[in-house]
Amino acid sequence: MTDPKVALRELLEEGWALDFKPTFSTDWYDVGSKMPQVVVSQVYTQPRRLGFSEEPSTARRRFEASYAVDVWIPGDQERRWRMTREVDRIIQARCDSPGGGMEFAEVSGWRDLDEGSTHPRLYRSRVTVNVLYYG
Repeated sequence: MTDPKVALRELLEEGWALDFKPTFSTDWYDVGSKMPQVVVSQVYTQPRRLGFSEEPSTARRRFEASYAVDVWIPGDQERRWRMTREVDRIIQARCDSPGGGMEFAEVSGWRDLDEGSTHPRLYRSRVTVNVLYYG
């Protein structure tokens, strides 16, 4: 099993089909990296035991997790929108087989989190991706 945030980053990087390629990373936005950027980070993971007869310490578990995929681009709101839609397209196309040991992935929504105090304005959208995996 690959760390799901790494698996999601790889899925996005390999499936990217826009006419420009952002920098892909995990965990945090890097001021020193080339723009635009796509950053995948873990938000929340909830484990649940499977079955009733197994010992709790050895029971197989199902993990339901949420990840944030932040797209960042300075001064270009239209390209930010295209990046957000591209993340959605890639996840939707591979929802039943996202790879990295994940069983399922889906976009549950997105919202804009622009940094308006910078010049040029730093456009940012956060796409929430829910995943399911077993371990």
